[in-house]
Amino acid sequence: MTSRRPFSRLTREVLVDNPWHRYCLDRYVQRDGSEGTYYYVDMPGSCAAIPIFADGSTVLLHVHRYLLGRDLWEFPIGGMRDGEEPLAVARKELHEEAGLVAAQWTPLGHFAPYKGVSNERCHFFLARDLQEVAQELEPSERITVHRLPFAAARDRLLDQECGDGQSMAGLLLLERWLLRGNVL
Repeated sequence: MTSRRPFSRLTREVLVDNPWHRYCLDRYVQRDGSEGTYYYVDMPGSCAAIPIFADGSTVLLHVHRYLLGRDLWEFPIGGMRDGEEPLAVARKELHEEAGLVAAQWTPLGHFAPYKGVSNERCHFFLARDLQEVAQELEPSERITVHRLPFAAARDRLLDQECGDGQSMAGLLLLERWLLRGNVL
């Protein structure tokens, strides 16, 4: 009998496919050698920007989230499509959602926002040397832009009853970057 490597995929079935996500079922080898099943959301990822103006202020978006039935404070964040590069998506989302264009971009890192449910990775960038342009919202988006001192924006993100986890994780990536001796 041939031994099978634990946690290796045996088959993959796409149950639902749409422009943003694929809902999948994998059959795989479990630790004990038996066959397991795993349902998950397969997606190319997401990207976000933390815009910082020369005076130290930032922009937060007040975004209506249909699934939650409420508005959340967030940094500009958007989903990737297959083949897109993270920085290109972060640039596009900053422009479309916040009405900003940045000349200087710094990668802050990435994280797994839904481990166990999705293979998504969310990439965060620091956006500086900002210029205001017109927002280009999609019909499904209801977003208002608010420029705030950074400390006030941080408090607003963290004080929400139901906060945006991606924006809060982005704050941690920025703080890690600053702790490494970088300056805004």
